[in-house]
Amino acid sequence: MRIPVDSVVDALKMGASVQGDVDAPVRVAVYLDEGAPSHIVSCLREALVPQTTSGLVRVARLDAPTFSVKADSDVALVVSSGSALLQDRVQQIAIAGVPTVVLCESSVEAPFIQHDTAMLGLIAASDATHLLSSLARWILDRTDKDTAFAANFPFMRISAAMRVVRSATMANLATGALFFMPGADFPVMTMTQLGMMLKLAAVFGKPMRPERAYEAALVLGGALAMRAGARAVSRRFGRPGVLLKVLVAGAGTFGMGCCLSAYYERDVDYAPLNDFFRGAFARAKSLFVPEVPTVG
Repeated sequence: MRIPVDSVVDALKMGASVQGDVDAPVRVAVYLDEGAPSHIVSCLREALVPQTTSGLVRVARLDAPTFSVKADSDVALVVSSGSALLQDRVQQIAIAGVPTVVLCESSVEAPFIQHDTAMLGLIAASDATHLLSSLARWILDRTDKDTAFAANFPFMRISAAMRVVRSATMANLATGALFFMPGADFPVMTMTQLGMMLKLAAVFGKPMRPERAYEAALVLGGALAMRAGARAVSRRFGRPGVLLKVLVAGAGTFGMGCCLSAYYERDVDYAPLNDFFRGAFARAKSLFVPEVPTVG
């Protein structure tokens, strides 16, 4: 089945929208308490290095004489091992409207935080892996700039990517269940998968370039294969086949998203493929476009 022209236009608009999401400003405030654990400070120093010009990390001391909170901060990270100032300063940051998380080695160092809320949280971790994975989930739960955060800070990319994949999977499960006319769901599911591809590329810091067309072609091929498989299942099992068709749509989208995520984690060199197509185009042009003789 051919893809309608308006669907291609929609895909281009989607790409522009995703690029806008990547370029959204990201502001992270880091406050260091007296005696902040050195391994947490070191871990954040390596992890919070913005990868785009739209990212900014501000660092300040919690016991600064002129303590202030920037209103444009998206999140605030307070690194502490417990101090007399901690509770008062954390309350000031949260009251300013900035989601705040305290990072420490043990929960006893911040006893005033009993459970996570929309504005206040606690992450107690003694190793970098647990710290960063927990921090990534905490931030993503409290921001609508997940693409921009992931594009700027690589430690957040896996968590952000899985959210994109799960969202597309649920959307295509719903599409498969609601569309009963044969073939009507194909353009909708395909657009969802193309959108997933573009968002995953952005999450992993892959800019909008002509090379994305190769990946879009693979997605379209995968969509056609899934459609053929769903049709075969539906014909073979009759009415129960509708349920199986929905499962094929969901599982196929999830698998495609996982493969794309693994693919984007690696730096793929498209130069050989680009050279191949340039050479093929030049040879085709020489066959069909005669050279104009020069008059000397």
